[in-house]
Amino acid sequence: MRRGLKYIVGVAVVTLVAAMGGGPANGATAGGASTNGNAKAAEAVKGNTLTGKAGTGLTRGVSSSSIKVGCYLQQASFQGADAGYRARFNRANTNNELPGGRKIDFSSCQDDGSNPQTNLQIVQRLVQQDQVFAVVGISADVLTGSTDFMNNNQVPFYGWGFLPGFCGTRWGFGFNGCLITNYSQNQPQQVYQANLAEGPMEAAGLTAKDTKVALQSGDDDAGHAGNETISQLFKLEGAKVVYKESNIPVPGPPASFTPFVQAINAANPNLLLTLTNFQTAPGLTGAMTASGYKGANVNFVGYIPGLLNTSAQLAANFNGAFVSSQTVPQEEQTAYIKQIENDLTASNASTGKFITQAIATAYAQADLLVSQLKAVGSKLDTKTFDQKINKSYTYKPSAQGGQGQMSFPAMHFIPADCAAMLKISGTTYNEVVPFSCYESKVKSSKK
Repeated sequence: MRRGLKYIVGVAVVTLVAAMGGGPANGATAGGASTNGNAKAAEAVKGNTLTGKAGTGLTRGVSSSSIKVGCYLQQASFQGADAGYRARFNRANTNNELPGGRKIDFSSCQDDGSNPQTNLQIVQRLVQQDQVFAVVGISADVLTGSTDFMNNNQVPFYGWGFLPGFCGTRWGFGFNGCLITNYSQNQPQQVYQANLAEGPMEAAGLTAKDTKVALQSGDDDAGHAGNETISQLFKLEGAKVVYKESNIPVPGPPASFTPFVQAINAANPNLLLTLTNFQTAPGLTGAMTASGYKGANVNFVGYIPGLLNTSAQLAANFNGAFVSSQTVPQEEQTAYIKQIENDLTASNASTGKFITQAIATAYAQADLLVSQLKAVGSKLDTKTFDQKINKSYTYKPSAQGGQGQMSFPAMHFIPADCAAMLKISGTTYNEVVPFSCYESKVKSSKK
């Protein structure tokens, strides 16, 4: 399990900062308004087009009594995600939520072994042999081969939108929208996740004009692109970027943190964003604290419930740091969180009521899919699904205090832009900024 925890949080960095290729071709245009302060971004992408063939009326995986849903999973990183899917689908089936009395026929998640080719083979088998209607999953290896296959075959697919297949595609649905700022060289605008800057500044008690931010990431494509994107975001906010380096070896950690600590301190920041993977983040955080750094130190990989109890050294390194979470923290105990706990119990989840990051992400996907199926109605095929969801549909979580509300098709192009900020004290996560949704920053790409 520990190996999985180490990798999952590394993936979370990619989720938040990677800027990748891919882009829209001809198709439907985005429209509708998003709530949670993101209406401006939704308006900005109205003219954007979706790739993928419009629904032709395929009934693959749909019978009068059931809807087949398949699943791929990067098991080493997201162990236990099945429980999140099953918990929500089980409630839908038990409470007869779907029109026409249909039940969701969910097959167990198949491990892609962190291999893109295996992932492609899984999704092809799910569609061509198992004849599923939709596919859910979490993996850093659901690359364009897999997403293009599903998009071209009218398969609604769900995941974490930090990969290009979830941006601008007709059949791809990120559980919190499209998270990539530069997903296409041809896109007419760039949409920045404001939570990446505003959440940390709020947690640190800083205004934008008083913020002197340092960005430290790893020496890889995601680190370089992420630093560039996030520095642009802070500048749009009116903050000053005093340090921006992507020079820590990946996967790391480095032999010594001293050169990096000295360089960061020399820039005299009052806010440090540690944009590294989990192999590096605890050591760098602890080294900065030991150096006498008094500013806020924020990472995006440290909210893994139960993790701090596994290692006294890990807890000591992270002590005092802030961490951002794009899923609702279990500590909030909202109606949505309590519903997840009840659903996990009802479905006999092996973790009991404990909500891991994998479970939270899987449940959010399942909640979105159930909501969409209910919106389409009893006449379900790829045409009715496409016409309803990609014309005018708004997702609202099934209980109050859940993930951000999202309107489609706009959310194929923009993030839900929601996050919470927690502060680590010993082995405890203390929420300092409740799960909130921000107004994304929009910048025209036209020259």
